Amino acid sequence: MSARSLFLALLVLALTAQTASADGYREADVRSALKAAGFADIAGKVAAAARPAVTIDLAQRSREPIVRGRSRLGGRPDLPKGTAWPLCKGKPQTFLAQFRLRELPKAARELRRLGGTLLFFTHVEFEPGEREYGLWAGDCTTVLHARAGAKLTRTAVPSETLRLRPSKPRFSAQPDVPDLAFDGDSLKAPLRSVEIADWEGWLDFRYALLGKPRLEHVLLGYSYEPNGGNACSARAERGRDTWRHLFTVGPDEDLGFSVADAGRVQILIAPADLRAGRFDRVCGVFDSA
Repeated sequence: MSARSLFLALLVLALTAQTASADGYREADVRSALKAAGFADIAGKVAAAARPAVTIDLAQRSREPIVRGRSRLGGRPDLPKGTAWPLCKGKPQTFLAQFRLRELPKAARELRRLGGTLLFFTHVEFEPGEREYGLWAGDCTTVLHARAGAKLTRTAVPSETLRLRPSKPRFSAQPDVPDLAFDGDSLKAPLRSVEIADWEGWLDFRYALLGKPRLEHVLLGYSYEPNGGNACSARAERGRDTWRHLFTVGPDEDLGFSVADAGRVQILIAPADLRAGRFDRVCGVFDSA
């Protein structure tokens, strides 16, 4: 471990010890961490833009919980009764995860207040006859909201989709700050005017701030700048009506999400839709190494 990495690890341990609050972080603590990491000149602006993110660690299990609607990645989804399996160009999408919103940490109040269960799907494209390794993902993305009290039906996974192993999530609330923009000279929206001279230091700081840099699955917080953008990722760069990060599922052999070269799918949502609890306009960004 480099001296910088060791310093950042110790810094974040200290920050985490101080921030066991209902929001998952306190702005003053993020500001202090930025100053200690060498970003004192931008600490005020960045700390004011910090958001809680929910990182997701997985405990593998062989089957889904008996109770319907409980949080998990993979397995068979608990669809609202009468809801058809989401399709993309006539083909079934891959079921990624479902989260009972009241099971999330208090920091995720934007989602917790809605109640019920959110279910996430995306299209994964295969070569003919292949079903264990996808070539591409994210062209179609669907999020369903089963409201509290809705009748749920545990639904078999279509054989022609990527089948993820049922996995129990462990949630942790951490602070998050914007990623570097693609040019590497400034931050992503809403801080495009904030320039970054030490981009390696910024990446180290952001990964350390999230607590577990190898953790691939995240709710809320900020999206990552993709290697190749699309119309969806462009919405996260707008100066106004900047689209928010909703959920990322990343490469995970134990889970069975294996698409292209260590690919991940980021799901974005319009801020007005997130406030209103509407999920019918989400979009996906696929990113591979």
